[in-house]
Amino acid sequence: MKTPPGLKRESTSSGAAGRERHAWPQLLAALGLSLLGFLAIGLAGARPAIGADPTISPFEQGRHVYDYGKVLSTLSATTAEALAAHIDAAGAGRVAVYTVPEEVTMPASAAIAQDWNVDGLLLTARGTYGQLKLGSALTAKLSANQLKFINGNSSPGQATTESWFLSTLARIDAFVSGTHVFDGTGILDAGGKQQAETAAKNLGSAIGANVYVDIAIGSDDPSTMAFFNGAGMSSDFGNTLVIALAASNGQIGGYIDYSSGLSDSYTTGAPWRSNTLSNETAPNGDVQAALLSAIDAVQKPPLISSDMIIVIVFVVIVVLFSITAPLLWGPWLIRKLAGITGPIKNGLPGDAIIESIADTGTTVSMPGVGPNAPDYKFVLQVTPAGGGAPYQVETKALVPRLFIPMTVPGARIGVLIDPANPQKVSLDFSRIGGPGAEAADVGSTPPGGFSMAFDASGQPSATDVATLAGGVRSGSVKQIKGSAAQLLATGTHGTAVITTAMPLGKTVRDIDPTASPDRLNDPMWLFTVEVSLAGQAPFPAVFGHRAPLAKLASVAPGVKLAVAVDESDKNNEVAIDWDRSPLAS
Repeated sequence: MKTPPGLKRESTSSGAAGRERHAWPQLLAALGLSLLGFLAIGLAGARPAIGADPTISPFEQGRHVYDYGKVLSTLSATTAEALAAHIDAAGAGRVAVYTVPEEVTMPASAAIAQDWNVDGLLLTARGTYGQLKLGSALTAKLSANQLKFINGNSSPGQATTESWFLSTLARIDAFVSGTHVFDGTGILDAGGKQQAETAAKNLGSAIGANVYVDIAIGSDDPSTMAFFNGAGMSSDFGNTLVIALAASNGQIGGYIDYSSGLSDSYTTGAPWRSNTLSNETAPNGDVQAALLSAIDAVQKPPLISSDMIIVIVFVVIVVLFSITAPLLWGPWLIRKLAGITGPIKNGLPGDAIIESIADTGTTVSMPGVGPNAPDYKFVLQVTPAGGGAPYQVETKALVPRLFIPMTVPGARIGVLIDPANPQKVSLDFSRIGGPGAEAADVGSTPPGGFSMAFDASGQPSATDVATLAGGVRSGSVKQIKGSAAQLLATGTHGTAVITTAMPLGKTVRDIDPTASPDRLNDPMWLFTVEVSLAGQAPFPAVFGHRAPLAKLASVAPGVKLAVAVDESDKNNEVAIDWDRSPLAS
């Protein structure tokens, strides 16, 4: 019997309605799951996901450089990839270089290191701000000194982010590999790098010290970049000499940094000028050849062959006699005419307090005292070193200009006493201290005392100026730091001409970390100057002072500066007005 059509349609309609009723719970469940998915995505946005930006890919096995911020040039990216892969292959852990544009949020370094299992080295940068993170695998591979050096350079500082990335990778690669050349430029090919390595090892063997070659991307000023990369590097590695070089735009520059005791262990030839190499254009555009030539130009001083010794000794004796005879008799005659007591032969050591000083109006230039040394008349209270009652002595002496700031009434100074005439004494400026200083032991140098030697032209020796620099570091010679602005506002304004200037290997950050951020990276320099104030005779001053990076090229003997002086302590309290300096001669 057939089912009635109407009943069939009803039955069919009833079944569809049933199916619709069963579909509603499924639809609601799907909507709920979708809402949960959107909520999860929203919560995930609270922490930037690595690779979440549509232009940034996630970690790729075997890839080390992810330069989405376009920090590296094509050559630098290739060099960075090769260095990172070499560090990784040496068992020092996974290495990653990760940059993003400034408009992209940078994930936390710890998150990248964790998600990508970076247990070696992670270098990150957002825009120009770079950071470094060391992992456990790399840390285990480095010595304490190497870790100290890497952590001490954990941000770009004066370098560009690109230069800092490459230098950090090159240095760590050399540490892990046990080599001595840090090529952070990618300029040296395999043969060039081996030549530089051989030169560094040979020089190290010759002078008995570690020798490192550090080559960095030099930005617009390779010479300055080399200085900031190299200055102070040797202090982290003990007995070390560092040949710091930088290259960019077809030019190279350089700076040699060395541990104390190595100043006479090496010599330099062209293109070096002492321990600096000003920006030089590479001949024929061959930067690698220019770098290798600069490295080879740092050598141990040559030894004289034995068959030439007799001839050379004869020539030296003749030349020295012709030169020194007038110099030896000249000072004696000058002292005789001026009534100045010279060094007393077989004199007895003693100690004296300066009671008064009077300027005789005479100045003398000669070896031993330097240029324009004033002739002062002293009244001293002398105490023999072996004991005895103090007694008063009047004498005259030439005062080297660098000692004038310390030659004040109340200062203690060493003397030599004529055993035949106790009233005849000579002053020993190598044993001079400030007012109230305790007596120095015979043969020692109290704080603030410096023994200066001068050449025939009246210039102080580099070694003795370096000793004076140590006085700045120890605090016995004053340095202008935060008080410079106040002194410029309240002091007497005048001019000064630089007589000597040298970097102290420190920055404002080392001396005063609370200083203005735009000055923290300015280097500290030691200055000796000749100050001129209206209505007064010129006088010398010695002090430590910051030298702005933008003014370094102007810091040299003979340059005229605008200064302000505290006249109550005018030989020490001098501030340089860098906004107005240098002045036209």
